[in-house]
Amino acid sequence: MSRRVHDVFAATVAAHPDAVAVRAGSTVLTYRELDARANRVAHELRAAGVGPESVVGVLLERGPWLLPVLLGIWKAGGSQLALDAVMPAERLAYMLDTAGARLVVTQRTLAGLLGDGYEGELLDLDRDQERIAARPGTAPAPAVEKPSPDGLAYTLFTSGSTGRPKGVQIAHGAILNLLFSMRARFDAAPEHVWLAATSVSFDISYAELYLPLVTGGSVVLVDDSGLGDALAQLDLVDTHGVTHVQATPAGWKLLLAAGFARRPITAVTTGEACPPSLGRELRGHVDRLVNLYGPTETTVWSTGWEVPPDTPDMPVGRPIHNTRVYVLDGGLQPVPVGVTGELYLAGTGVARGYVGRPGLTAGRFLPEELGGPPGSRMYRTGDLVRFRADGDLEYLGRTDHQVKLRGYRVELGEIEEQLVTHPGVGSAVVVAREDGQGEPWLVAYVLRAVPSGSGAEPDGPEGADAGQDELRRHLAARLPAYMVPTGFVLLDRFPLNAAGKVDRAALPAPQRTALVADRAYQAPRTPTERLLADVCAEVLGIPGVGAHDRLADLGVDSMRIVHVLAAGRKAGLAVTLRMLLDSVTIADLGAAIDGTTAAYGAGDDEGAPHDAPDGADAREAAADDRGPGDGNEPDGGTVGGPRTGTPVNAPRPAADVEDVMAAHGIPGAAVAVLRNGEVAALHVHGVRSLDTGAPVTLRTRFQAGSISKHVIALAALRLVADGPLALDTPLDEYLTGRTVPRLPGGGRVTLRHCLSNTAGLSSASATWWHPDETMPSVSDVLDDVEAEAEPGSVFRKAGSQWAFVEQLLTDVTGQELGKLVDELVFQELGMRDSAFAAGAHADVAAGHDRHGEALHGGHRCRPARVGSGLWSTAADLAQFACALRRTRNGLGDLLPGPLAEQMLTEAFPGSFYGLGTVVDSSLGDVEFGHGGQTPGFRALTSLRLRSGAGCVVMTNSDLGKEVHKAVAASLGRDITARLAGD
Repeated sequence: MSRRVHDVFAATVAAHPDAVAVRAGSTVLTYRELDARANRVAHELRAAGVGPESVVGVLLERGPWLLPVLLGIWKAGGSQLALDAVMPAERLAYMLDTAGARLVVTQRTLAGLLGDGYEGELLDLDRDQERIAARPGTAPAPAVEKPSPDGLAYTLFTSGSTGRPKGVQIAHGAILNLLFSMRARFDAAPEHVWLAATSVSFDISYAELYLPLVTGGSVVLVDDSGLGDALAQLDLVDTHGVTHVQATPAGWKLLLAAGFARRPITAVTTGEACPPSLGRELRGHVDRLVNLYGPTETTVWSTGWEVPPDTPDMPVGRPIHNTRVYVLDGGLQPVPVGVTGELYLAGTGVARGYVGRPGLTAGRFLPEELGGPPGSRMYRTGDLVRFRADGDLEYLGRTDHQVKLRGYRVELGEIEEQLVTHPGVGSAVVVAREDGQGEPWLVAYVLRAVPSGSGAEPDGPEGADAGQDELRRHLAARLPAYMVPTGFVLLDRFPLNAAGKVDRAALPAPQRTALVADRAYQAPRTPTERLLADVCAEVLGIPGVGAHDRLADLGVDSMRIVHVLAAGRKAGLAVTLRMLLDSVTIADLGAAIDGTTAAYGAGDDEGAPHDAPDGADAREAAADDRGPGDGNEPDGGTVGGPRTGTPVNAPRPAADVEDVMAAHGIPGAAVAVLRNGEVAALHVHGVRSLDTGAPVTLRTRFQAGSISKHVIALAALRLVADGPLALDTPLDEYLTGRTVPRLPGGGRVTLRHCLSNTAGLSSASATWWHPDETMPSVSDVLDDVEAEAEPGSVFRKAGSQWAFVEQLLTDVTGQELGKLVDELVFQELGMRDSAFAAGAHADVAAGHDRHGEALHGGHRCRPARVGSGLWSTAADLAQFACALRRTRNGLGDLLPGPLAEQMLTEAFPGSFYGLGTVVDSSLGDVEFGHGGQTPGFRALTSLRLRSGAGCVVMTNSDLGKEVHKAVAASLGRDITARLAGD
């Protein structure tokens, strides 16, 4: 078999040049257009030196250029290494180095994710688009005259038990064999439309991307925001007449919960064992259901089974074309039918091996002595199976500690190895426990390290050197999110068996504190909350669920959210999938179900100063290390804009706000309601100051706190767009009379690092100053800053990095900060009542502490104004948010598209921060904005990209977050109805 996938694709282009090949958002590519794009990419890669056995990294958004690049790599003679943007930079660098990739195709929005560990070349599709467009649209000459089927097609990394991921090398002949076998199984035809909803770093994506393209069909590409959004995927299925959908069992459960009913499609379940009950339910909704099985090392799928209606079980079936299966005992001898053995796979699909791991390759790829041609090998899967009397294979489990989570293969040993790299961890054991519904979830059991030579016992579980949050951060910087355990149990010692090994079965069941140790327990208060706590305890197997416990912390992920939904409905709760997706805590979900605003008790006031300014100092300093929440957003650390799920008969926002203000002694508030990306309403309430009684007006300025960073980021990016600045040039090349501290031999800090809170610098002073006091200068603040981490390696909100941004802007432009931002932002957007100083403006609100007392002097300030110095109105900030949304959606010219996208895309995995912007893409419709907290003031901006629904809330009280909650809950019902109609 000398042909390769792109050769067959070329024949399809010749046969169907004007047929639709790919739909990616609003872009539709015919076969002719897709081929031309791929050819231009191939010429560009060939000019960069790509040829046979060259490995090319692919770090791209799921948009119109994804398939042209993947095909272009093959056309140039190279091989693909798919990279996932959610992977930590350290892991990406390891994969690139191990695979030998010296070139990565990427985009400006993602290039920064590679970090400083990658030293190869970049082909930036945004930067180099003109050069690529000038390349020929015809195919380049073949890289070799007679290509071999053994040539490398792609490398795909899977979890490794030794602590390092393994790079599986797949040949061209193997992937083409897979596609031809599936072509026969599915009777593939040009009228078939496949939904492509799988990450390209997951091997099953190769089937849904390339099978249509070698058979004349079309691909509907789900974008990045839709990968985890079952509602968005169903909309694509119906809109584009999708005929074929594949998903893991967890994915199918979510689709069913989202309303997947009878549809004329062929469904594929794959990636992990499918429960018979799910198979029966799904089979009743589709024309055809196929259960496919196969490890990455044998090229996607090796066996398959056609699922009949009302099936009592779910075998994995029989081998696909050119595949041989063996069920062997420990001596590598076949076992009888019906007897359990280990599965070995042989044939065309067997991988070349693990890149750079000859020993591991030899241990897993053995000589095929029971059949096959001379020199053939078989892969030892580690899966326990048996032949049934009818000849089908039945999957029974594993021989080791490998588990499947959401279809991903996870070696528990890899997580354990990464845990013990933390200096506070002495040893660790990770186990996969099952909840009440049989779904697996990961729990890490940790012994703390004993200082060398101390002879001491390990620190007790209350020690702070290796706490839960610290261990989560440590693993998140090294492992993909699905490999970070949900629970962490800190032990004094491990239980041992008679052989002196850890007795995994005797490890204690995790309690609530293993998941939500950072939250004080508050008992459920309403009947709905109590019922929800019982449901979660039953489904998740976690006793003592509290009202303020975050659902995500409890383990309500994409697998188990369906079980919570089903159990809640069975218990009589009117809960919907959207409510679950949009709720952060048990209390949020209870309020959504009951149609009320969550009435939080005093225990929920964390992040609000008790006294100003001293109380604010301590709280603000603590907030710097608390993670993405910043102490400014509603519970859960996301943007916290309008929450959906509130019934349509809830009170209107104005009534809610005034009730909450009266209950908490909040003097004044201003609210902007946003719909369809425009200001739908403006409300003002109360007084600017309790001392004067002057009313709040539409032009009353409030202190905006950290929303200042949001505005400053836009100003800086406008300078980037105009040329005076570059995101990834070291600040030292711009600063005059000062350098940015760095670790010995370490990398240099860039503007991107500062805007994404990854500069690795020590925190600046958290002191707040009275407006009539003499403050230190920004330069004085920077004198005390030190380098504490490699730039880009950790996420931490430190005011020092924003102080450097202020110094940078003034050094580069020579302008005073307030005048500069006025020219770049305020005048451009018509924000007439905004400034980076309170000034002598007559209509200014005074801040009030939690007891209702006005602050002396009216407010507090800090030397670096970029972090908290903005004064603005709800109307101005609403204008700002709407303009930014229009630009991000391609409807404005405030920023070039790529820069706007970077600003509103999470820059560091798990941080919920873009460039100066809080972003939350977990709900499908990306929500962006920022929270603001200064002594005596609380503010919030929040807007959703697709629906354009959101709000701005400004208050002059330390308790202003209560108004944020009231507005969010009150607006939720309108947003729900609007989204449901999209």
